Amino acid sequence: MNANNSHIRLLTLNDKKDEASRLTSMLVNAGKSLDAQHVESEQALVKVLQEHNWDLMIGHTGTSNLPIDTALKHIRQLNKDVPVILLTDKAGSQPIVEGLKRGVADVLVVDEDQHLLQAINRELNNREYRSQSRYAQRKLKEIERRNQQLLDSSKDAIAFVEDGMFLYVNESFAEMLGYESKDDLECMPMMDVIDPSDQSMLRDYLKDITQKGNVLDTQVIAFKVLDAQNHSKAINVDISLTNYDEETCIQLLVPGVGISQAVQAASQGAETTAPESTSPIVQTTSSHLLNHDQFIEKLHKALDVAIDNESTGSVMYVSVDDLAEKVISRLGLIAVERTLKHIGNHLKTLIPQGAVLCQFGSHGFLVLTADMSATDALPTAEALCAHLRDYYIDIDGSSLQFKYYVGIGLFSETTTSPDKPIEHAMQANQLALSSEDKLAVLFEPQQDENDAPERSDKDMARLIQKSLDNGRFKLLFQPILSLKGAPDEHYEVFVRMLDSKGKEIAPLAFLDISDDMGLTAKIDRWVIIESLKKLTKHRAANPNTRLIINLSIPSLKDPSLTDWLTLAFKAAKLPTNSLIFQINEEHVNNHINQAKTLAVKLAGIGAVVSISRFGCVDNPLNALQHVPASYIKLDGQYTKQLQDPEADPEVLDKLLTELHTIEKITIIPMVENAGALAKLWQSGVHYIQGYYLQAPSENMDYEFEGQ
Repeated sequence: MNANNSHIRLLTLNDKKDEASRLTSMLVNAGKSLDAQHVESEQALVKVLQEHNWDLMIGHTGTSNLPIDTALKHIRQLNKDVPVILLTDKAGSQPIVEGLKRGVADVLVVDEDQHLLQAINRELNNREYRSQSRYAQRKLKEIERRNQQLLDSSKDAIAFVEDGMFLYVNESFAEMLGYESKDDLECMPMMDVIDPSDQSMLRDYLKDITQKGNVLDTQVIAFKVLDAQNHSKAINVDISLTNYDEETCIQLLVPGVGISQAVQAASQGAETTAPESTSPIVQTTSSHLLNHDQFIEKLHKALDVAIDNESTGSVMYVSVDDLAEKVISRLGLIAVERTLKHIGNHLKTLIPQGAVLCQFGSHGFLVLTADMSATDALPTAEALCAHLRDYYIDIDGSSLQFKYYVGIGLFSETTTSPDKPIEHAMQANQLALSSEDKLAVLFEPQQDENDAPERSDKDMARLIQKSLDNGRFKLLFQPILSLKGAPDEHYEVFVRMLDSKGKEIAPLAFLDISDDMGLTAKIDRWVIIESLKKLTKHRAANPNTRLIINLSIPSLKDPSLTDWLTLAFKAAKLPTNSLIFQINEEHVNNHINQAKTLAVKLAGIGAVVSISRFGCVDNPLNALQHVPASYIKLDGQYTKQLQDPEADPEVLDKLLTELHTIEKITIIPMVENAGALAKLWQSGVHYIQGYYLQAPSENMDYEFEGQ
């Protein structure tokens, strides 16, 4: 972009309208093509920001009609990319530093017009670069999405194999082997579907490919497979090395064995909808609601409209509080889906005209409104939530009423991915849940004093990196108490990031961004190093203390982690079993091969593995066949059910019995009062954790012996 020749859409912020006029005249005389708007109130600013895209704002530090901090807040809230240049009457560095801390792009002295012109050109060029970057990111995600759709719908049978396991198969591959769904094959060992007579040959062949990488072009190999009925049949397979989901793997392709979904849709008529998502996280329970894939497709189109029309849209996440607990305790598990269907059908009558709806997760819904301003979004969500709270559902003669909460995420021309407004809506929903009086919350980006409005990904990465470099993280420790008198003292480690004033920043506010920028693994290693330092000092007086440390997905995938850990333990002069490395059950199931590899490597150096949030999938014990975890921390929902007098305790008892039978050490989290202790004693659980013992604190100071 040539800033000298571009048309500029400018906002001015100044109590002195004459000064604003002088500024615009100076720019016109300098050869700038200008569309300028002077803003005198907060309401006027919100209105013009929502009506058009603006390239730049020039304000004055002394403006009182509309303080600059208020203007910056609305720019962030509306998700707009409007760099702000401040003018000041004061010379020196102090006003510059103060302005930059507040989040402006630059601070200049009034009447230094040539300096101002250069700053304007720079900011316009930077804005254009950001716009081009967002466009490239959107196009990349669109290509990735289309490629995935082509894989899913292809009539060619396609599978990706990593470490001997099916990483991905499409429906045509499942159909070729006689399976009803591709989910029946994913994460299954490949050799389970190979005829025993060909297993040795194929195992050696795939091992050679993996170790030597000697497949430059696609090769065709014939072997026999076993279908779902255990019948053997011969197939010719195109084999090649490829990358899928950022993993190097082996591609298997059998041309033209299935019927593409496009052909199926055509044969079934125009009324046929896209196939429902088979994801365990996102599903559709009513024919009146979109499925997840359809919703994302609508959101992609809404993002395009927001760019073309310079408009703002919203995604609302509507959560149903304690749905599973209430329904299961009164009507049983099967009634949960029926309840969600009732709620979804009623919610569809409440959403704005033109909005679309899909079920999201096991207790929530997503609402997409393509044209929704920030001014209208919050009252719309509050009204929707109030109506839902007055709604009674009748299931088998039982009347059910729930509390609902709504989080709102906005999207505009600056949004690069449909994931972002959904993530923002879910984060805002958590804020609504944790508040005492709010039905709905509109997501607002957190602004640190060193933060810039609409910061680029690189800027945010530098901020997190700066926190790492300057030690602006801290650890918290929560005790875990043995109910069987074990001598070991356990603490779980939690991490918090600190702003420049020392205020804690919740993990939700920085972990997603650090994950996007590839910094989560660095944070994990910082946590490990600092934990080892503190544990070394603590074990001088308490030699039986062990720490449980949570690992992120990047660390789960990091092949160099165990080698690094060996050096870290050696430097700290601590035994390798002094740390227990904990992985979320969902991450284990989504990355079963990497989780298995990591667990085996950790066991090889004498370290211990734990799985947290356990018991949220249909067959939770299946993962333990692949991942040798010693500790199992159950999901908090089981603790809630345990403390509900109407809930069935047999569900928890059965799961604990199965875990104890295979000699797993069990932990029950979120124990908030003494009421559940008697039941936990009887269940045979090994450890408990929760605020009943102690909230996470900066010191490992819990008195285990007195308990």
